[in-house]
Amino acid sequence: MDGLVTLLELAYSSGSVYISDVMHLAFQREVQEEQGWLSFLRGWCVHFEDRLAYLDAIIWELELCSNRASVARFLVELRNGDYVVFADAIMYFKAIRKFEADKLDNLYLFLQASVMHVARRREFVARFGGV
Repeated sequence: MDGLVTLLELAYSSGSVYISDVMHLAFQREVQEEQGWLSFLRGWCVHFEDRLAYLDAIIWELELCSNRASVARFLVELRNGDYVVFADAIMYFKAIRKFEADKLDNLYLFLQASVMHVARRREFVARFGGV
């Protein structure tokens, strides 16, 4: 029933009784929805890129403090076991960074596949537009 309602709505919106006009409108709408999805995915990519830059800065600062005790002493008071804490923190943030980088890589792959999918939809729009 939902399919019939959608078809009637498309026929009414297209202002035509010809199936080619209805299909053209349907594919146009799908392309618009997919383009919104692509914008959403690109926003997530930017989010993860920012997150990676933030994690890189944390790792850099921890490595600086670990390698130069004078810098760390300037920031905090060091005790005997604090170098182990720095090493553990560096390993922890590097593991998080790797995980986030893997997520970003997968997101880029998904974005690439989605872009190809939208291109295929645009081809259908062009086919029905020429009919």
